[in-house]
Amino acid sequence: MQLLSLIVYVTAYFGIVISSIIFMTYFAHRKNLSDPIAKRFPFISFVIPVYNEEKVIGETIKSILEVNYPKNKYEIIVVDDGSTDNTYQEAKKLESSIVRVIRKENGGCASALNYGIIHARGELIARSDSDTLLSKDPLTKMIGYFEDKNVMAVTSSMNVKNHKGFVQKLQWSEYVLGMFLRKIFDLNNSLYVIPGPLSVFRKKFFDKYGGFDESCVTEDTEMAMRIQSHGYTIKNSLNASVYTIVPETFSSLIKQRIRWYTGFFHNSCDYKQLYDVRRKTNLSLFFLPAALLSIFLSFIAFAVFAYYNIRGIVKYIIKLGVTGISFEDMVRNFSFNRFLDLGLDYITSPYVFFLVFGILSALILILMSKYYSGEKRGLFFTCLIFFIVYPFFHVFTWAISFIYFITGIKQKWGSREYKRGVFIS
Repeated sequence: MQLLSLIVYVTAYFGIVISSIIFMTYFAHRKNLSDPIAKRFPFISFVIPVYNEEKVIGETIKSILEVNYPKNKYEIIVVDDGSTDNTYQEAKKLESSIVRVIRKENGGCASALNYGIIHARGELIARSDSDTLLSKDPLTKMIGYFEDKNVMAVTSSMNVKNHKGFVQKLQWSEYVLGMFLRKIFDLNNSLYVIPGPLSVFRKKFFDKYGGFDESCVTEDTEMAMRIQSHGYTIKNSLNASVYTIVPETFSSLIKQRIRWYTGFFHNSCDYKQLYDVRRKTNLSLFFLPAALLSIFLSFIAFAVFAYYNIRGIVKYIIKLGVTGISFEDMVRNFSFNRFLDLGLDYITSPYVFFLVFGILSALILILMSKYYSGEKRGLFFTCLIFFIVYPFFHVFTWAISFIYFITGIKQKWGSREYKRGVFIS
């Protein structure tokens, strides 16, 4: 029991430290969460890699055409990565002086991005996914950060478009929470992922250090770590809203997360220098080590919580058996005071106290993110689903991903196979 208590307290202490840093960062910068005003409007090339997205590519292109940005200051390059449906034909319908549609053999997302960058004329490259809808003014809120010459990329605030189903609601609170956490990471110069739905890059970084890694299954994480490894900065706009379509079934969601998480393990190995404390950056000293440690502590915390609850149930059943009290007698003699005593015994346990602390901290962050991002949709039911189901889903997907990474089990993404976060065919 002493070892069990030690594990609980170490995990809880780690969670309290994480929460403290998040809230201290917020209070230190709460007056500086707004985006810098853009002093000029550089030419931007949108590059949209697309594979078998005939149902959504038209809507994505139209949403970009409606952004508040000078029409003579951007272009849209749609790169059809060897689609086998009518994606190319649907995109060609919207071709114009602004929209170009080009086609190549299938080579994966990174390959399509690099092909588009080669054909781009912009000073800035805006990478957008084919299933993403932009709000009216994300660009004007993002480009002001590029006044700082050390900034090589700016990320947007990703939200969920299709939020009606159970699986979608499970992800929605996660995305809303992620909006605020991404800004906290930005304020500590510790962003290590540049999400696909909408991110803007300086083209000169690609010219100097090369394009996206075509062998990596998570090219967005690889690019972020590469930027960080060269000492440049990645920023985030909490107000630049974009809406992405998330997986609608558990099988597709688990498949997505295995790709994300095995890719993270792979990139962590490739960029292990980012974990070197001698770099003396917030990323190396705290945020990347904390990201890895939190994964394994979540396994331990989940096991302890399961053990604590199962042990309590088993002890109670044994007690009923020893005393000879039947279930019917227990129900007949049950009183409100007895229920209150059991409840107090349970909630005053340190294990449950730390659990409640974690839930309240996450809820506060979700509400703060909802406020600062301008999200108007109600989140009550999605928060309920998130707190009940997400911890189990989180531990399960990370555990499966870790097993896949260690054992090298092959996975498939699109038309290509990968293992340990690297494409093999």
